[in-house]
Amino acid sequence: KVGNSVLFYIFALMNFFLLCIGLALAGGGIFLWTVTRTANVFSFSLIGVGVFIGLIAICSFCLKNSSIRLTIYIIVLLLLTGLMITTLVAFEVERDRVLDWASDSIKDEEGSEAWEEARRHIEDNIDISRYIIIAATTVTILASAFGIFYRCSISYREDERYNAIQNK
Repeated sequence: KVGNSVLFYIFALMNFFLLCIGLALAGGGIFLWTVTRTANVFSFSLIGVGVFIGLIAICSFCLKNSSIRLTIYIIVLLLLTGLMITTLVAFEVERDRVLDWASDSIKDEEGSEAWEEARRHIEDNIDISRYIIIAATTVTILASAFGIFYRCSISYREDERYNAIQNK
């Protein structure tokens, strides 16, 4: 055995949740793109972050045997957590500015019914995106924690095997 199997399965479950959240973020970006009928930085950033989180989660399933790759993965997760916390703070502090910035990209005439509907969709999607990022941050922190625990169990097992070989 390489490490504690229970820790690995919990780690894998957290990464499955992370994959689902990445897909939700990418889907939210695509939805926003179709509602506003224009390509803007906000929708592309949601798509990009969602795809990145999804790829990271997919890569995590190959980390059962390598403590070095697991360490790199944990560092990437911690950097991603910092980025998501920064994004959450920016959403809270500059919410109106982000909403105005996203609304500027709507191609319909300002004040029209289509413009108001698209702005309402953007506002709802910003709130949904914020909640998804909160969930992603929580799951990323949990995945990092269980990754660290699993890495420690790998190190413990390797030390245990080394000591058994030395004692023979």
